[in-house]
Amino acid sequence: MTLTALSGFWHPLATSDEVTDQPRRFELLDDYVVAFRDENGVAAFRDLCIHRGAALSLGWVRNGNLVCPYHGWQYDRTGACVKIPSRPADAPIPGNARAFAYNVQEKYGLVWVAIDEPRDEIPPFPGDIFEDAAWKSFISYREVWKTSAARAVENFMDFSHFPYVHEGLLGTEDKAEIAPYTVEKRENGLHYWLEQEEPSDLYGAGGVQKVRYEYTLVVPFTIHLKKIELGTGRETFITQFTLPRTSKTTEVFVFIVRNHSHDQPDSKFSDFTNTIMEQDRVVVESQRPEELPDSLREELHIKVPDAASLLYRQRLASLAKVDVFGPYGA
Repeated sequence: MTLTALSGFWHPLATSDEVTDQPRRFELLDDYVVAFRDENGVAAFRDLCIHRGAALSLGWVRNGNLVCPYHGWQYDRTGACVKIPSRPADAPIPGNARAFAYNVQEKYGLVWVAIDEPRDEIPPFPGDIFEDAAWKSFISYREVWKTSAARAVENFMDFSHFPYVHEGLLGTEDKAEIAPYTVEKRENGLHYWLEQEEPSDLYGAGGVQKVRYEYTLVVPFTIHLKKIELGTGRETFITQFTLPRTSKTTEVFVFIVRNHSHDQPDSKFSDFTNTIMEQDRVVVESQRPEELPDSLREELHIKVPDAASLLYRQRLASLAKVDVFGPYGA
C-alpha cells in the first residue's frame, strides 16, 4: 500500500525524553519530521522551510518559535511564519509563508504524530491497563528493521512459525499443526485467540501449563498479544507499536505490561521477549518483497494458519483502495 494512505493515522515517532528544546529530525512515511519541546509541550512539523527548503531541525527555538538556520525565518506552533528578518519589521508576511505543522500528542511515554487530520484516537491498550497501578509496564525492545511496517506486524500476529523460528521457546516441531480458529472483525481491526502448551519456563512452566494467546490488532500497525497463564491469574501484554519510517524501513517499539511479578526485575521478561524479537527480525528482513504484495495472488496462502493474516491484508488494502485479488477477481 502507498504510504500516503497512512497520513491520517497516529504513528509513534520517538520516546518522550528524546524530544527536547533542541529541534531534532525523525523519519516518518518516507519523509522527515522535526520535533521539539517548549513550555507548551511538543510541536512537530515537516522538516522543511518553505523559503528555500532547508532542514528546520538544524535550527533552534526562540521564544517558542522555531527558527530556520538558513535565513532566520521564525515559525510559531501553528506553522505560521511570524518573522522574516530580511524584511522590514512592519512589512506584511505572506499568508502562505508557513511550515507544515502536524498533529502531535504524548501517550505511553511516546510522542505520536499524525500528518493529516487524525482518523481515530491513538491506539489504546485494552482495558486502559497502562494507567492501572495493578499493571507494571516498560519498553522492552526497540530496533529498526529493514522491512515494511506491514511485514513486521504480520510477523507478530502469526503463530504458525513458532515451532521453527522460536523452537523450544514458543513451540515445538512435533506440535506444528494449527487448529481452526475464529477471527473476529472489529471496526478498527481484528481479534482472535488460541491455546497451547508453551515450552518456555517463563510463561508455560516448561510446557506443563497451557497459555492462552489473545491477539488484538488495531489497523494499521498496532498489535497486542495478551498471554494468559491458565489457572494462575498471571496475565502479560506484549504490545508492538510500529513506526513506518520508510516503505522498507520500520522501527518497532515493544512494550511489556504485566499484572504479576512486580518484585521481579524487568529484565527477566525483556530477555525472553527480546530474544524472540531478534529471531523474528532475521527472518522478516529476509522476506522479499519488503512490502506486502498488492495482490493476494502473489504469495501462496494456507486457509487455516493464514486466516488472520489474510484479513489483515484485506484491511490494509481497503485503506489504500487496492484490489488485493489482482486482475482476475476473487
